[in-house]
Amino acid sequence: MADDYICKIGIATENTAKLALFHFLWREYQRAGHDEEFAGGLAGCVTDKVFGEELHGGPKIGFAKHNGELIESHASEIAKNEGLCRILTGAVYNICYARYLNAGGKRTMFSNPFLAYIRAGRDLTSRTNRHIDIDMYSEIVALGPHILAPMEAMRALKIFRTLPYSPNERAFYDAVCQFGRQAGVQ
Repeated sequence: MADDYICKIGIATENTAKLALFHFLWREYQRAGHDEEFAGGLAGCVTDKVFGEELHGGPKIGFAKHNGELIESHASEIAKNEGLCRILTGAVYNICYARYLNAGGKRTMFSNPFLAYIRAGRDLTSRTNRHIDIDMYSEIVALGPHILAPMEAMRALKIFRTLPYSPNERAFYDAVCQFGRQAGVQ
């Protein structure tokens, strides 16, 4: 079933993308002169920020409390790396689409609110697209605010890029896997 495929590839994309981004950033921060522990804390908090994750306890809370501005500035720096932004945009599409379906979102041959939302967002200069964007956004977040949290976080950080009209989940996953290999994850 196609929904099962999207859910599975979405979960796999999320796990790989988060781990790959963490390793990539951890190495970058070590190269910038931070010790291994600080670089790891910073990479973990920046990764969480990029993917819209809430901190719920543990050592990250203390680190984030004392380094909030640094985390914010490093997360915003990612927007300058166009290649990484494209990979993360594809990843977040897969992640959010899987979350949408797992939350009970529907898609049929003739109706797909998630894809309609993505397509409308490609050009918000059109009044029609703005209305579709608002309507579909409301329908999606009614299933749960967590669904679009990663996409919203990346938009706020200016990391999110325009998606193709017909997104390809497998191509996005493959790009994330290649990034993971380059980051030393796989």
